[in-house]
Amino acid sequence: MGMSTTTLTPEAMADNILAVFHTVDLADVSAGVEWYAEAYDLCRSLAAETGYSPEQVAGVIAATSPLNEWGQNTRLAARILRAGGLTEGYLSLGLRKCDAILAGADIEATLNGQKTVNFYRSIVSGGANGVCIDRHAHDIAAGKRYADAERPGIGKRLYDAMAAAYVIAAERLQGEGLAITPAEVQSV
Repeated sequence: MGMSTTTLTPEAMADNILAVFHTVDLADVSAGVEWYAEAYDLCRSLAAETGYSPEQVAGVIAATSPLNEWGQNTRLAARILRAGGLTEGYLSLGLRKCDAILAGADIEATLNGQKTVNFYRSIVSGGANGVCIDRHAHDIAAGKRYADAERPGIGKRLYDAMAAAYVIAAERLQGEGLAITPAEVQSV
């Protein structure tokens, strides 16, 4: 792809998404479709253990997701929940957001970023809502794998266009007879 991500239309990005999606084997499609529901099951489990709500747990996971892979993300979130908050061990802004969420603040207002709000929405809905455009989803939609230092920033306009591309991709897959949401396409 010679075009920059800023010149790709949502339809062209949906083509890129589907080109990758159609290379994935059925077991991985199934795992991707179930991913957000399993993430919410983890939230319910941590909530039962710690006394916070599953939504607060999902908020903490979303707040600590930037720069973290899933396993590292969930281990950090579990430490924060079990301790009732941390003062070090992650980005200070993320830890402050966790403290606010654990204290009962509005979760989406506290998260206050497109990626983290949509990640939260995808988790609490079991994949029914939200489209999380992380670096992986960006690169698939852009049709190019970027090194982290080279990836263009994902501003509101690009985020919205990429989210629209995942919606279009899901609609096309639904037209092929696959019951799948945009969040589930992203997780696959």
